[in-house]
This record gives sequence, C-alpha cells and structure tokens, in this order.
Amino acid sequence: MSDGHPHPFLGPSTIRFCPLCGALLVLERVPPDHREQQVCSRCRFVYYLNPKVVAATIPEQDGKVLLTRRSINPGRGLWTFPGGFVDFGEAVTDAAARETFEETGLKVDLTGLLNVYTYPAAPVIIVYTARVVGGTLTTCDENDALEWVSASQIPWDVLAFQSTREALRDWLATREKKPGG
Repeated sequence: MSDGHPHPFLGPSTIRFCPLCGALLVLERVPPDHREQQVCSRCRFVYYLNPKVVAATIPEQDGKVLLTRRSINPGRGLWTFPGGFVDFGEAVTDAAARETFEETGLKVDLTGLLNVYTYPAAPVIIVYTARVVGGTLTTCDENDALEWVSASQIPWDVLAFQSTREALRDWLATREKKPGG
C-alpha cells in the first residue's frame, strides 16, 4: 500500500497521448469547473487523472492488532497493516477483506469504518477495523513478517506510511473510548 508519496511516473505532465486515438493531449480548462485537464487535441477526450483507492484493515484479536512488514517498495522493511488497491467493479469492503486474506491468510469480518485518509497526489486510503473469523496466518510476496502487537508494542519509528501512523493513532483513540479499552 502506498500513500503520502506521489507515484514516481504518473502525473499530469507525464500523460502525453490520448488513450483512445493516440493524438497529443494538451492542457485546457474544462467546464463546468474550468479546472485544467488533459484534453485530446484530435478527438476531444478529457483524460481525468484521478486517485486510486486503497482498502485496508486493522485486524484485531485479543486486544492486539496485526501488522505486516513490507518486503516490497514503497516501504520495504517497514510495518503497516493489510491493504491494497480496489479492483475495478469491486466493492471497497470486499477489497479490504480480499487484501487482508491475500496478505495474511486470515479471513476477517469488517467491524467498522475507522477513517478515510487522503493526501495530495496519492491514493485515497479507506481503513476498516476487522475481527479474525478464520484462516491460517501466512506471509505473502508483499510481506516477510506478520506480528500481533498490543497498543504499547506498535513500532512507531518503523511504520511504512503516514496513513499507517494516522490510522493506528485513530485505532488507539477508539479503543480508549470503549469501556475496558
């Protein structure tokens, strides 16, 4: 999962040709808001460069959360929670459960929307709390370690992304509000 950092090769200045007809794209102000967009100089197709959506979970079990250590960039060697891009035609909630299973081997039920995290030139990250309902804890190609940690064990100095830090702070705040939390 990536956030807080612009994608190294995607941006309005790097998209130069129309995906429909191949003609040159040019910046023009487009109604109704008259914001500058890439417009095809031939067929007039407007190429809107919109953020991707990431769905993630903070799996909870016995008062602990599951963290994954990334084995790929961005964030190689740093800790986060399971998550990834929502596929076209997929519900965000389904993507959150799917990504959690793919990255951890665990089946989860979503227990609530924690928050939505958004940063300029980065994906929109939608994070849910979740409880484990099955599966076997297993690493995948994207991580090399999985660890259940209590609130006091969260490795703040080696978290992968700004959204990881903010979501874990939000998770801690919701726990403090719960009776016995």
